[in-house]
Amino acid sequence: MKVRLIVSVVLTVPFLLRLLVQRFRRRLLKKETALLDLPLLGKARDEKDKISGTVVICGGSIAGLLAARVCHDHFERVIIVEPEAWLTTEDGVKVKSWTQDNKRARVMQYTSVHGNLAPVTDGLFRLFPNFEKECCQSEISLVPADFKISFGGRKFLVPHKELGPSFPLTARAGRQGTETLIRRLTLDKNEYPNIEQIAGTVIGVDADPKNSRYLKTVHVQTEAGVEDIDAILVIDCTGPAKAGPGWIQRAGFGGGSKPLDKLTVSYDARMRYASFRFRLPAEMLSKLPEYEKERSTGGLFIYIADANLAQTYCGAMDAEGEFVTIICGSWGPSELPNNLDEIRECLKSTKSVTPIPEWIWKFFDLCQEVEDTMEVAKVRVPPSCWTHYELASDLPANYVAFGDSVCRVNPVFGQGGSKAMMGAVALNNVLQDLYMNNVNGIRADFSQRVFRNQADKIAPLWDGNKMVDYAYKTTIPEEGETLDKGATIRWYLHKLQAMCDKDEQIGSMFWKTVHSYGTSIDVLNPVFIVKVLLNVLSASISGN
Repeated sequence: MKVRLIVSVVLTVPFLLRLLVQRFRRRLLKKETALLDLPLLGKARDEKDKISGTVVICGGSIAGLLAARVCHDHFERVIIVEPEAWLTTEDGVKVKSWTQDNKRARVMQYTSVHGNLAPVTDGLFRLFPNFEKECCQSEISLVPADFKISFGGRKFLVPHKELGPSFPLTARAGRQGTETLIRRLTLDKNEYPNIEQIAGTVIGVDADPKNSRYLKTVHVQTEAGVEDIDAILVIDCTGPAKAGPGWIQRAGFGGGSKPLDKLTVSYDARMRYASFRFRLPAEMLSKLPEYEKERSTGGLFIYIADANLAQTYCGAMDAEGEFVTIICGSWGPSELPNNLDEIRECLKSTKSVTPIPEWIWKFFDLCQEVEDTMEVAKVRVPPSCWTHYELASDLPANYVAFGDSVCRVNPVFGQGGSKAMMGAVALNNVLQDLYMNNVNGIRADFSQRVFRNQADKIAPLWDGNKMVDYAYKTTIPEEGETLDKGATIRWYLHKLQAMCDKDEQIGSMFWKTVHSYGTSIDVLNPVFIVKVLLNVLSASISGN
């Protein structure tokens, strides 16, 4: 009898532990990612149930446009205030974005390389029913979200077999093509009649004289003068300008025991990069058959050097139309390349442990033939920063902020768009919850709920990028920290990276982490820990 009991316990305990881990991981997926929340996007209230009043969105870049689209499902009226007047004209919504007569003055990477990770494209499919059709018109391909990333020359195995037909897609477009497409979709009056975009700059806000916990008036500087707009909700999407804190502090908010001006943390990875955009007509691709095969997914290649050997990275991906972009960059001071010969040297400097495929060098030769079409953009990446609004003790109940207005991360993994989508998801989560509970308005805890939801999803991006950036001695760490922070986990990740091109399970974990489809505990899978220990032991025995 005792033997049976012992056997039952031995068989049952692992099953229960596995079940508990699965449930805990699902809770983390809900908290840390947008994966389980994306299906809620695009579910509009009945017109009679929409919250009366006007939402004012300050800034019409990607974060502002996504916020506007979400608000259209829940509010009677949405106004986007965009400082660059040309974006309110036909030029701002052109189907062929590369034919625009103007360029964004406030977006440093407008013509630079850009990646739409899986959550971005997934969210756009749900927000815009005609998304695929509009992509086709704008010559934007929808392809598997595999950017062919190599760590130290080891390309991690992507879970194509694991995910099969459900493998997420990416909209293969640069920043210019992506933003222009989203703007055209959002401002389509036939689909979203309650959204309006005006040219102007928000210069301040006033508190509601009848309820001091809320904002009431938004002051907008236009060509005709100052226009005052009564707002039920104010959303700061001013990007790197981060204008919102100044507005609300002048209106009497942002103080208290946790003042807003004390809640921003930052560090500087001292990153810089150069983007080179070429136009490769379709007839040229026949000169390099391998190119057609490689461009069947989101990226052509991205080589990120082992931080112990070099500080450079180099990559390439197709964009909208016939454009392809090459990017070269580094952590710390460096001379950025100016031409294709120097781009070749940049790729060599990544010190790949495996031979770089011959087709890549031929690809550079192909670009050489159209070098006269080359557009160059060089960017000094600003410090990474995060304003912890979720910790503030005195915020207006109807004020929120998204995108770079809240947090700016290292752009090397292309997560800026994902961060904007996470903001839209956080806003939609709270609004949907209010709707399901028959609350038709903005409650006193609204902003804190949105900021908390958003912060939970930003945290893995912030921590993950900091983990990467602190590996470089040229990084200036956050105040109160040293570059030794996270050294143990960095060592562990380095050992995992050494196996990512041979182990499908490890490769899948890295893919999900990059695309914000994984959780903070995935890397600590006991199977991975055992594999690392065995690999280290084997290397020690062999003397490597």
